[in-house]
Amino acid sequence: MKNVVRRILIIHTEGNSFNNPSLKCIIDMMLEKGCEIDLRYTESGAPMPVHEGVCFLPFGAWLRRWKSLVFDRYCSMPLAFLSVMVEKFVIYKKYDLIIGVDRQGLIEADILNKIMKTPFVFISFEIMFESETSVRYKSLEKKASKGAAAWLVQDEERAGQLQRENLLNPSNKILLPLASAGVGVVKVDRLRDRLGIANTKKVAIAIGSISGWSMTNQILECVADWPEEWVLIVHARYGKTRELLAGELAALADLLDRKIFISNAATEMVDDMGSILAGVSVGLAFYRPEYGKSYYGYYIGKNLEHLGLASGKISTYLRYGIPVIINEVGLYAGETRQFRFGCVIEQPEQIKECLDEISREEYRHNARKYFVDKLDFDIYRDEIWTCFEAIIDGTKV
Repeated sequence: MKNVVRRILIIHTEGNSFNNPSLKCIIDMMLEKGCEIDLRYTESGAPMPVHEGVCFLPFGAWLRRWKSLVFDRYCSMPLAFLSVMVEKFVIYKKYDLIIGVDRQGLIEADILNKIMKTPFVFISFEIMFESETSVRYKSLEKKASKGAAAWLVQDEERAGQLQRENLLNPSNKILLPLASAGVGVVKVDRLRDRLGIANTKKVAIAIGSISGWSMTNQILECVADWPEEWVLIVHARYGKTRELLAGELAALADLLDRKIFISNAATEMVDDMGSILAGVSVGLAFYRPEYGKSYYGYYIGKNLEHLGLASGKISTYLRYGIPVIINEVGLYAGETRQFRFGCVIEQPEQIKECLDEISREEYRHNARKYFVDKLDFDIYRDEIWTCFEAIIDGTKV
């Protein structure tokens, strides 16, 4: 291996790189290998903590609107090329590798590859389907996908869908479940204690997005029917949980701080949930695809229907040895049944029927074991770095 510093550009326009388990691990891995990283992203509400070795290159609302028009509405390759060309001369340096994350990152990485001759890798966390977008919308992705030296996706189900949608070369595929590195360690400072939950209570928690597709409303509505010893914590991904649920909580005022507890805490790193999940007995994760033609709908239709192993919240629960109650979506439903790390139900109203069963110690053991055996980023670390290094050195076959 050459004793030189590799400079890497990551284009992740969603702007939540340190709240994405796989991407956080990839950044850490490359820093451990002595790389220097430039991170191009949209300013958003997600925490972007100072990280030694990472140079942050954010862009604001004006450029975000411009990119949305060029890449999403007009789907104009000449304008996209011009836009990236300007950024290349104004912002970017010389790189050894470019990593393009999701559609926007893929297209921009391919354009930079044509300008700078720098190889690029495509990492997919969201799949855009032509049947939900348009032929024109997908054409930019298909053209860009031809140049990817490698592409990463969470599992075989999503790989098959992505390969068909983007016409990717299957020989360049790497599977990487959406998960952090290493078993999670709980902390003495527990969120449940800060919220005033008695030690006699058992805690279920719902983390992540507070949206219609995550079925948070239905979960809240059924808590009153849970056994007396069970309570619920709701913890939104970036904090402000109470604000996001203001309307729903108004109708549940009699349950607040008795059966329903709201966390406004927000961690800077996705792999630092030890305080949030300490003393939690079960994790809830529900996904309901919503199909529509709106831009946001591109993410929550077939992309959720084919969820596969792309659930960060499920892998996070399992990392801390917390069994799960989930619904029938993605590969995790079958895995949950086979490896017995939780219960699969149809609707949140059935949660109460699983709470006694899920309290058995075998489920906690199975949850942690499944993470260690199947999900842990450390399982895939060497394969990913070997691939990246070969692409950089020009030795990948």
